[in-house]
Amino acid sequence: MKLNEELQQYIEKNIFPSYRKNDLGHNLDHIKYVINRSLRFANGVDDINYNMVYTIAAYHDIGHYIDAKNHEKVSAEMLLADKNLRRFFSEDEIKIMSEAVYDHRASLEGEPRSIYGKIVSSADRNT
Repeated sequence: MKLNEELQQYIEKNIFPSYRKNDLGHNLDHIKYVINRSLRFANGVDDINYNMVYTIAAYHDIGHYIDAKNHEKVSAEMLLADKNLRRFFSEDEIKIMSEAVYDHRASLEGEPRSIYGKIVSSADRNT
């Protein structure tokens, strides 16, 4: 598994600092934990895009400080609005990632729409 270093640097420099605004349960330690678990879970999946898994896990709680009750929707919108991600991903990939961020919430009805949502949701829930 090889992650795009430029993508990693962008996220570490521009996304990770936002997590200082979140509560302890949704802080950077939690995000790094979910990233590591997500990448481990992705290891057993054929044709998985590890850069997408990394990005979804990195964004999944970014909107928590804005609206904790609806953070999955806010976080998905923040990912969609990030024009810099278009340097690394196609519009289709960005749509899939946004849906996966939206779908990660444990209390949502139904299954995540993609394998990406399932991976990050499972990693976030400790399942």
